[in-house]
Amino acid sequence: MKKITLLCMLFVVSIGYAQIALPMDFEGSPVTGDFIDFDGGGATVKANPQSGGINTSATVVELIRNGGQVWAGSKIVLDSKLDFSTNKGLRMKVYTAAPIGTAVTLKIEDAANGAINVEIPGVTTVTNAWETIEYDFAGAASGTYDALVFLFDLGSTGDGTATSTFLFDDVEQFDNSGGLAQIDLPVDFEGSTTNFAVTDFGGNSSSLVVDPTDSGNMVIQSIKGAVSETWAGTTIGTAAGFATNIPISNSDSKMNIRVWSPDANTPVRLKIEDAADDTHTCETEVLTTSAGAWEVLEFDFSNEASGTATLANGIANGWIYNKASIFFDFGTANSNKTYYFDDLKFGEASLSIDSFEQTTFKAYPNPTRDSWTIKTQNKNIESIQVFDVLGKNVISLAVNGNQAAIDGSNLKTGLYFAQIKTDSGINSIKLIKQ
Repeated sequence: MKKITLLCMLFVVSIGYAQIALPMDFEGSPVTGDFIDFDGGGATVKANPQSGGINTSATVVELIRNGGQVWAGSKIVLDSKLDFSTNKGLRMKVYTAAPIGTAVTLKIEDAANGAINVEIPGVTTVTNAWETIEYDFAGAASGTYDALVFLFDLGSTGDGTATSTFLFDDVEQFDNSGGLAQIDLPVDFEGSTTNFAVTDFGGNSSSLVVDPTDSGNMVIQSIKGAVSETWAGTTIGTAAGFATNIPISNSDSKMNIRVWSPDANTPVRLKIEDAADDTHTCETEVLTTSAGAWEVLEFDFSNEASGTATLANGIANGWIYNKASIFFDFGTANSNKTYYFDDLKFGEASLSIDSFEQTTFKAYPNPTRDSWTIKTQNKNIESIQVFDVLGKNVISLAVNGNQAAIDGSNLKTGLYFAQIKTDSGINSIKLIKQ
């Protein structure tokens, strides 16, 4: 009798234990109690209230953001580390009543040390309907991450309403070998073929968003949290760094980046390093000069920050640099401020934004039913990219001259933005399709 009882107990335990691993469809496991909510987020496994479309499954996760912090969300810890050796992508089905273009960010973390993480931004393309959103984690190290963090509508404070409510389901890895290209200089965060993931540390929270001052431009929003280290910052890309080495030398030692800060005289530090050896670094720092406005900052790595390795020493020892990180308000903890950055380039900042805006571009006819002509008098146009209001690239043109025709006959009626690149910078103008 004792043997039978023991066997029954073992059988009950074995069928009662459910491993938390990918893929997750929430049909039995994981359950609500497996989620760790934080800062105003609340996840509940429940019956699918929006069965239809691409998701007719019985059970989903509902995540409601109600007050708290702008990074409110929920996470779940897996029973084993993720393996990205083959399947480098993650995807899930998402449903929300929030407007099209709402951020749906997915972060992977080391559960034992949340500062070790990779965060990939995504955006919704529909509202009140299920869609599959994919995330490219190329460059993420295998055997490092065992927590998934769901950060929906990152950057906004939830209010508990329908637009702060998200459903998600069917979280899984997949082979995205035909996916996004590794980030490389110059970085402008435009288009849909490059992996623009950023890697935060020290209490920073960053995501790819529409430029709040120009709806035709994509930028990185970087929030230095209310609980953050003096060295909180963001790596511009994944842990793999850039696809090619930064061509820096003792005689050509400058990089520039466009930034927006709420305050003038804010110290901004830029660090370059070898992605394969984090002891091979060089750092330099400048102050912002504008408050609440975009400006281009120039960083000269021959003028290294106090107490950091010199560029001359790195060059002399054959160090390579293929990774960059930016630190806003360096040296101050718990800033609780929001910054933006864009257009990281190698070389001198030869053109300020003000001088670029003096270039006159004309688009005619505008509005149009079929095509526009873009013309400028004083610059040579190199390329034109047209984006819809969601930031999706719909037209790309190579140009060599001061005039170009854009065929919009296949575009839907609405507002578009032409991003015009010349030999001295990039600017955007609005296009209207009737």
